[in-house]
Amino acid sequence: MSHAPKSLQEHREYLHEIVKLMLFFTWRWKAAHLEEPLRDILRKRVDIYRKTSVNTGPLNPAELRFDSPEWLNLEAELEAAHQKFRTDPNGFERRGFDIFKVTIDERLERDFNDRSGLAGYQCGSLRFDEHEGKDEVPVIGFHIANARAPSSIFDDPAYLPRCFMDLMDQTERKYHSSRLGTSTWLNSAPRWLELFPQEWLDNLGPESKDVQWHYGFWGQFISSRGTLNHKAAEHLRRTGELLFYPRKSNCSFAAMREKCAAALAPCRSADAPCGHIRIGDGS
Repeated sequence: MSHAPKSLQEHREYLHEIVKLMLFFTWRWKAAHLEEPLRDILRKRVDIYRKTSVNTGPLNPAELRFDSPEWLNLEAELEAAHQKFRTDPNGFERRGFDIFKVTIDERLERDFNDRSGLAGYQCGSLRFDEHEGKDEVPVIGFHIANARAPSSIFDDPAYLPRCFMDLMDQTERKYHSSRLGTSTWLNSAPRWLELFPQEWLDNLGPESKDVQWHYGFWGQFISSRGTLNHKAAEHLRRTGELLFYPRKSNCSFAAMREKCAAALAPCRSADAPCGHIRIGDGS
């Protein structure tokens, strides 16, 4: 697998392919949930709006301009397409992409150059929830991104354990936290679960199949280079189901520190050095 940064053309291809996939999902979801308005699916369950020029802000803007004439026109065109292709998912996807293509391309370079997705990540590829004005937060929530792109966060086995150690050290000092938890599609992925102690596995909740727009669901369709994950996309197209669904879990700092320490033990050996990682800057 190439670890070269993606080009602008590759990013364009990614945006086109992920939007087509989301349109496929929109048709399937609507067919299974006839009572749900198409515009609600478009706003709440897929992430097309943020990829269009209607979004004048960053990747995840503070303001969603769903009431803007430009967006309402796009929604109306898609609803008309659904009326025409109610029994034809391929026709709906083709027409839907034609509707959005120009406005996606208008935002292409801004989207390609936007680095705001890593803003506020205090621990490499992990970000913990800030709680202004609170001195105690017993269970700290965290989020995951890829600060190592175009490499994978899993390439160096020491990287994520060090990120977690840093997260626990910071939040214990700042909030007296003693547990960590999150809900993510990664909690259904074996490679991610290998990072955690038995307590995390024992506390795994059920899969959430109430698909939402955010990357706790849709992150699985993005490769480490920021291109389309074709395996996950093909699974969705073949089965109508996501390959992984989010699950919640949590565990104690004590159990997680023990697990991370075991993972990092080989790095302390002169015979098995690990790469230098400065947590906090994604290096």
